[in-house]
Amino acid sequence: MIIVKGIAASPGIAIGPAYLVKPDNTTIERRKIPSTNIGWELRRFDEAVEKSMADLEASQAQVKTLFGSKYAKLIAAHKLILTDPLLISAVKEKIEKEQISAEYALSCAARELTVKFDALKDERFRERKYDLADVAKRLFENLTQKKQNKFSGIKEPSIIIAHNLFPSDTINLKSKNVLGFATDIGGKTSHTALLAQSMQMPAVVGLSDASSQIKDGDLVILDGEIGVIIINPEPKILKEYKAEQIKIDKAEESLQQISSLPNETSDGHKVSLYINYDPRRDFKAWDNFRSDGLGLLRTEFIYMDRFDPPTEDEQYQIYKKTAQRFDKRPVTIRLADLGGDKITQLGLGRREKEDNPFMGCRGVRLFLKYPELMYTQLRAIVRTSAEVEARIKIMIPMISSVEEVREVKNVLKTVLKEMEDQGIAPRQPVSLGAMIEVPSAALSLDGILPEVDFVSIGTNDLIQYLIAVDRVNQEVAELYDPCHPAVLRTINFIVQACRKKGKPVSICGEMASDPDMVPFLIGLGVDILSLSPRMFLRIKSTLRGLNFEECSNLAQAAILMSSSEEIRNLKDTYNGNEENS
Repeated sequence: MIIVKGIAASPGIAIGPAYLVKPDNTTIERRKIPSTNIGWELRRFDEAVEKSMADLEASQAQVKTLFGSKYAKLIAAHKLILTDPLLISAVKEKIEKEQISAEYALSCAARELTVKFDALKDERFRERKYDLADVAKRLFENLTQKKQNKFSGIKEPSIIIAHNLFPSDTINLKSKNVLGFATDIGGKTSHTALLAQSMQMPAVVGLSDASSQIKDGDLVILDGEIGVIIINPEPKILKEYKAEQIKIDKAEESLQQISSLPNETSDGHKVSLYINYDPRRDFKAWDNFRSDGLGLLRTEFIYMDRFDPPTEDEQYQIYKKTAQRFDKRPVTIRLADLGGDKITQLGLGRREKEDNPFMGCRGVRLFLKYPELMYTQLRAIVRTSAEVEARIKIMIPMISSVEEVREVKNVLKTVLKEMEDQGIAPRQPVSLGAMIEVPSAALSLDGILPEVDFVSIGTNDLIQYLIAVDRVNQEVAELYDPCHPAVLRTINFIVQACRKKGKPVSICGEMASDPDMVPFLIGLGVDILSLSPRMFLRIKSTLRGLNFEECSNLAQAAILMSSSEEIRNLKDTYNGNEENS
């Protein structure tokens, strides 16, 4: 039995034989062409581009039919790459100047662009290299007129094991007897992962070299809940997972029964449960969750896969459509948390590569350097507030000082005044909040709180900055620890500061969606949990089984402890996980 840990990309458990997708080891040799053949080679490449565009149009229509228009936009991103001069012009230039074949020129240009993507620190943007590779693969197939059929050998329900799967591969999995898939590379924000979620297909990615450890036909357990695959499990483990499969299916059915019940503990302590909403994933089930509001609308996706900033009207249309789904409930829109690399891509000037972009020009810092981006986004948000019944809340990311809050506040006041002069007024007052994820902001809350209406704790980055650990760095990832005493003490400090000023405080990081950590957060006095959709009903079920007084005692005991080990033992004992500790 072999256990390999990866990244949970799409929830669920699958058990079945492995179907190993052999890697494409095609070697593209450097082939020189005579100068008289350059024109012909360029025409070959242009024809491949045209054929690839036609393929993408057909794929886009297929995805729209199967998964809806939101997911069809993933294919639109490939069409954008196919018209990008960074790729197309580079290939043609190599053909003309180096007198090489279109295949080899494409290989070189794609490799050079991949290196540039790998240099980006933001995972969401870095993973666009897989979209580039998918487009390059399609172009190469049309140049050579040789199409691969990776799944033609599937004869029974199987689990796909591959080094990598492209979105163009994933589209067809549902009709191919596929129970789930696992890949060596990729992350939870990749387009392949997003498609898996839309198909409700269990998936684990980022497994490093799992495909080299598995043979065709090996029995595999794929656990998309925690991001693990088990190869040739022992009978005892297999029996436990089969029971867990049945348990999850029954739990999902029973969870639906609590959707209309109040969001409160067993002794009546109310906690608001918000949802983290992504407009690209149009899950009808979200409407049935009965959430208390939208806790986090990430807006970075609007700036992705494009070469100019989104217009006010583009953003307005997205925000308006989103807010309309939440009737009169709060809708929290976070200002785009962009990194400096996007400035060059959006054509706003060139910026030098940052050695440490996580502590560089990102979030509110970037918006203050490029105020036109912030101004446009704020106008779109205020326009939305004038058209919808929802209570619009604006959240500022990456705050480190009160001065940054005041600068954003002044721009918002200007926008509100301009809109008022145009006869555009919010139906309800627009709230402004600070996302507390930098320790300096947590420790200077006394100055920040008078300037804002609410606070949201971004635990993902807060933990990263408190412990000085890059959670995507495999060398130190295990140090990323929500049970670190500094984490719970800092959250307690923030909550108490907000309580004194009468400001509501929410948690919008992964910690809020962890059932074992929820008792601590409730006990510390957090008002709102903003949850991932797949965990919403599970956390609601957890909340309804808790006793607030017990949670308070638990949290107070935890913040007095001096080590992560003590807090983890306390957590496991309280949650009945002693055998796993």
